[in-house]
Amino acid sequence: MVRVVITFLLVFIAVSTFAQKQAIGLRIGVPTGITYKRYLPKDRAIEFGLGTASSGWNSNYYKNSFKDAGRYDNYDYRALRIHGTVYFQGRYLFQFNIPIEGMEGKLDWYWGIGVVLKVATVDYTYQNKTSPFNVGRDTRTDIDFGPDGIAGMEYTFQDIPLAVFGEISLMLEFADRPLTFRTFGAAGVRFNF
Repeated sequence: MVRVVITFLLVFIAVSTFAQKQAIGLRIGVPTGITYKRYLPKDRAIEFGLGTASSGWNSNYYKNSFKDAGRYDNYDYRALRIHGTVYFQGRYLFQFNIPIEGMEGKLDWYWGIGVVLKVATVDYTYQNKTSPFNVGRDTRTDIDFGPDGIAGMEYTFQDIPLAVFGEISLMLEFADRPLTFRTFGAAGVRFNF
């Protein structure tokens, strides 16, 4: 009887381990970082991401921020440097299987809603319009926050616990530049466990 119970427990643990209810991996794009996904019942999932972006990514956005800021009216933009960028994403996803005859593995498309919080340090270099040799510098902390919508595809391999994905998202900023739309894209791989 003890052998039966131990065998049952070992089989249960092995099946639970390979049930693949969660995944962790690497995301390349905006942001680049780590991603954690928890699969829920009824083809739902939650996902969290923590990452960064390259220092030159979306520099036009920050150049426009410089031009829109009233405190730089008497200055000409010269350059900027973006550093210390940190992204946090939280998402609720709806997943749908795409049945393809003869395909090994599982192909899903998904959509969802979530929130994005981004913090970056931006160093501006500018020049006085009336005195061209008067160069100034200013450091600002940029905090962007808002909801985002996500659409993507995920392929889960049949024989190995890996999934690859690609997605695009659209964020509506509430802060720092209200009602500004921003797009993000990424691809990545997750280890399912």
